[in-house]
Amino acid sequence: MAKSMTGYGRGDILIGADAFAVEAKSLNHRFIDLSLRMPERFYQFEGKIRDEVKKRFSRGAFSIFVNAVSAEAPALKLNLPLARAYMDAAEDVKKEFNLKGALDIETLFRLKDIFTVEKKDAVAEKDWESVQKGFDEAFDKLSAWRVAEGRALKTDLFAMIDTLVGLLSRIEARAPQVLEAYRQRLKDEMEKFLKDRVDESRILLEAAVFADRTAVSEEIVRLKSHLDMFREYLGVVDEPVGKRLDFLCQEIGREINTIGSKPSDVLITQIVVEMKGEAEKIREQVQNIE
Repeated sequence: MAKSMTGYGRGDILIGADAFAVEAKSLNHRFIDLSLRMPERFYQFEGKIRDEVKKRFSRGAFSIFVNAVSAEAPALKLNLPLARAYMDAAEDVKKEFNLKGALDIETLFRLKDIFTVEKKDAVAEKDWESVQKGFDEAFDKLSAWRVAEGRALKTDLFAMIDTLVGLLSRIEARAPQVLEAYRQRLKDEMEKFLKDRVDESRILLEAAVFADRTAVSEEIVRLKSHLDMFREYLGVVDEPVGKRLDFLCQEIGREINTIGSKPSDVLITQIVVEMKGEAEKIREQVQNIE
């Protein structure tokens, strides 16, 4: 099944009295690109988290955040010797310069270096199960989102392919008419100048040369094959198909360009322009498929 590379998922981690939220977002990318932001306490699990992403997904730009939702207040420790040193220094300055006033508590509290925040210990290895559960929850929701987006993309792409097939059928029906119109125009011109001395074999030869120069039958066959293969890949289950579809888009575009370069017919040229527009829309959508 074609999956989108766009999605979002959220999970919860509970370690003791501390609760954390895992948020995972993804966008399209040619390969796996992972940005991971989390509290320092979780750093030891970074390798495992990256491995989990690689096991579950094959392509995408992932932004993963771990944020504290609720936690015990950190322990705040006062550096009493440093605070006394500040007080003593203030008294010395007052005496030295005969100043008035006092170092009050509000001013003292602005001196941040007299306080230290005791960091919590890193999350223990035994807590990996709880951490993994939160990430699994986020990744499951992210994956479900990508599947749902993929279904919508698949529906749109099938509709676009059907449009291309319809336009191609019009070219296929028009091509013989272009040849017959050229043959008739050539005959009329020759009759105009040569009267009753028209050489039918010469007309057939010129028409054959024109047909060879403007024939698009091979391109039509190849393009039909590419479109059939595109449909087939869209129906593949549990296998990334984005890169293959991207390659097919290049081949589809190449055949359309070749068709457009051959016939000297206004109607076919107009149809080719429509096909190019549709092919470009398909290519843009394919960039979002895993």
